[in-house]
Amino acid sequence: MNSHTRIKASSTRSTGAVPLLLLPGTLCDDRLFAPLLERLPERAFTVMTLDDDDPIRLARTLLDAAPERFALLGFSLGGLIALEMALLAPERVVGLALIDSNARARSPDAPERAASPGDAIATGWPRLVGRTHRDDTALRALLASMASTVGMDAYAVQERLVAARTDKRDRLETLSMPVLVLAGADDMICPPPFQQEIVERLSGATLSLIDGAGHFAPLEAPEAVAAQVAAWLARVDQAASPATPRSDRTGDVMTKPPSPSQGSARTPTNRPENGGAKGDGGNGGAVLQVERRDFTELVPTDRERVQGMRGFDPIYTDIVDYIIRCTHRIWDERDVGLIYTHYTHNCVAYTTMGTMYDRETHIRDTIQRLVEFPDRRGLAQQVIWRGNDTDGFYTSHMTHGQGRHSQYGMYGKPTGRTFLTRTVADCMILENKIYKEWIVRDNMGPVIQLGLDPHAYALDIATRKFEAGEPIMEVVENRRLLGQYPPETEADVSIAHSEDEAQLLRDLHHIYNKRMFGRIHDLYAPNCQWHGPLMREYYGIAAVLQQTMRLVALIPDGYFVPQHICSVESEEGGTKYAVRWTLDGHHLGYGSLGAPTGHPLFVMGVTHYHVRDGKIIDEWAVYDELSMLAQVKLAALQRAAA
Repeated sequence: MNSHTRIKASSTRSTGAVPLLLLPGTLCDDRLFAPLLERLPERAFTVMTLDDDDPIRLARTLLDAAPERFALLGFSLGGLIALEMALLAPERVVGLALIDSNARARSPDAPERAASPGDAIATGWPRLVGRTHRDDTALRALLASMASTVGMDAYAVQERLVAARTDKRDRLETLSMPVLVLAGADDMICPPPFQQEIVERLSGATLSLIDGAGHFAPLEAPEAVAAQVAAWLARVDQAASPATPRSDRTGDVMTKPPSPSQGSARTPTNRPENGGAKGDGGNGGAVLQVERRDFTELVPTDRERVQGMRGFDPIYTDIVDYIIRCTHRIWDERDVGLIYTHYTHNCVAYTTMGTMYDRETHIRDTIQRLVEFPDRRGLAQQVIWRGNDTDGFYTSHMTHGQGRHSQYGMYGKPTGRTFLTRTVADCMILENKIYKEWIVRDNMGPVIQLGLDPHAYALDIATRKFEAGEPIMEVVENRRLLGQYPPETEADVSIAHSEDEAQLLRDLHHIYNKRMFGRIHDLYAPNCQWHGPLMREYYGIAAVLQQTMRLVALIPDGYFVPQHICSVESEEGGTKYAVRWTLDGHHLGYGSLGAPTGHPLFVMGVTHYHVRDGKIIDEWAVYDELSMLAQVKLAALQRAAA
């Protein structure tokens, strides 16, 4: 066997890392894997050639040349041979990755072999790459160069190898190692249904479909592919080594990696700039995402750390695990005292109803809420984050809170009614402690659901604030219009961390500050969904347009100021963004607050967006109309007393 072999020296981070064997596809050489390997933590690897036209004989030859135990990654035709190797020696193949491949025999309808390697690339080009890469001349030249290097003789051997392959779908259930099945979502050679049928037969498999990529996903989307392969290798390394128990101070023990839930992850879990493995303790795996996982998968007892978490309690495996688990422990398990170890003593929390300046106020407020709603539960919906354990993390954590009003408290006499509300908590975290927090809770929702009079309840809040001498914030000039000038032409995008984030800020500036509401038609998908305060759920662009204008109509002189933005690439496809914002102006419009009063209004909100294929498909807008109503009542009391 004449194999192309390249070896990287193992670094400290890769101590104990399983050696990796890579099998290229038809008309490919080791250049196929170069962009992938550049983005992976260093480990010993070997790129091998496919130089025998009998699949089983070739598999045995490769096994003879392989280490005793190894991870195996095969692309296209290489994936077919990788399956043969795994089925022949499952005890030696610690992990299996199938990239743009399939488990079927060759179809009788398959196109005839091209006359030459060059013709194979020239005639097959439109089917080889995704729609967004068909004008990529550099990629086309690379494929042609690899084909030329492989040559006519090897191409003939590879085509006979393709023709001789057998259907392996019924044998997949015998494999139990960690498996990654990955392909371009636009792959026309091995389309997504081929990948899905593999995953359905493998208990330890995860599926990743990369948006915009075709059959050559490792070259079309190397960052996305590398993120998924790194997560798979982390699972493989842990599976290959004896479990190392880790105890936290509460007695939980972590021993082995989880079995990730099956499903389709169309894009990598988090962008590299989010620092997924910076600092100590991380093995470079994928940070958890909330949306498609059951609660037990979000707070695992058997998962190794996949992210640097310097200074955090050992129980936490990544930043999403941290924010989900500690929230659950404090609110659902009633371990309120954990606030002492998870908040700094001087943590400032900005809420829609006021500001808390110390840890004891956090504890007092939490106890009071839990007593009034003893069966309250907070269901995590999503966590959007950025940062690392050196500079600190920022998380935007959205929950649905539900419970029954069965005890006396801030809402008065128990009504026995149930409620459902939405909350977003944005936190700044360093070394296990939250040191700054913004809590946007839809307080109006429970008031209405419990059958209370919103105006009477808001007046009661305003009266207490008035008696305590709390001032209102009167903004004479909010800088939306500078003197006689129109709104600023360009948005301030200095808080953006990427061009995509900057573009979203520009779009929001055009909509909210320049009042160009028609842009909504260009930004939102026709089947979009809008999730708003009072648990309102609306569908379609017209509904988004109406609800957006509804807020601005209440404060027609309002100035929209984004204060923070972060984003993560979503397993569901596309990207999810979290934008924390303020809107300040005056109550000059009709709406849910009653007739215009002219009183000042300040709104703090957080909006999560899900963008896919360049269009917003979901918007979760969270702000508090009860806070707005209480501000109007307080201003009226102060004006009357003047």
